[in-house]
Amino acid sequence: ALGAGKSRDEIATALAASGWSASEVSDALSAWADTPFAPPVPRPQSTVSARDFFIYALMFGVLLFGAIHLVLLLNHLIDRAFDDGGYRSSHGIRWAIAVLVVTAPTYLWLTARERGKLAADPALYRSAIRRWMTYLTLLGASGVLLGDLVSVIYAFLSGDFTLQFLAKALVVGAVSGLIFLYYLGDIRKGDAA
Repeated sequence: ALGAGKSRDEIATALAASGWSASEVSDALSAWADTPFAPPVPRPQSTVSARDFFIYALMFGVLLFGAIHLVLLLNHLIDRAFDDGGYRSSHGIRWAIAVLVVTAPTYLWLTARERGKLAADPALYRSAIRRWMTYLTLLGASGVLLGDLVSVIYAFLSGDFTLQFLAKALVVGAVSGLIFLYYLGDIRKGDAA
């Protein structure tokens, strides 16, 4: 219809009369650039590739695994700081450090590599896999933040609120909050690209 010279209003009216919803009409028309050029020019679409799935699943998986073990390491250190002379196992500390020695450089390398590709070709921001993984990370981080807040309120109401508990809650909140803020900025940057 655009190629035949019909206006967007005429097309929208015809589609609505055929039973299309307003959002379907908007989506259909927004797929084409609003230019006087003939034939109509399509807008760029999101891409999906096996490479994107592999890279982003690995990157976000390493981030999740590393973040969990960073929290565990810091919690072990908090336990040691508040230790009253009880049993002190260093197994958890050694394991968390071993995980971080592998995951931190891997995550940083994958992230730097992808940042370089995104800077060279901003069209890669349209990767559907990248957007899904980013939004899943935002969902997970916000869920952890909300759970952390619920735990703090529950501990306060039940009388189990201690300085040690508060320190652990702050660690969880800081790690998940930093992840949330970083990827929120990332998704906004992608929307602007």
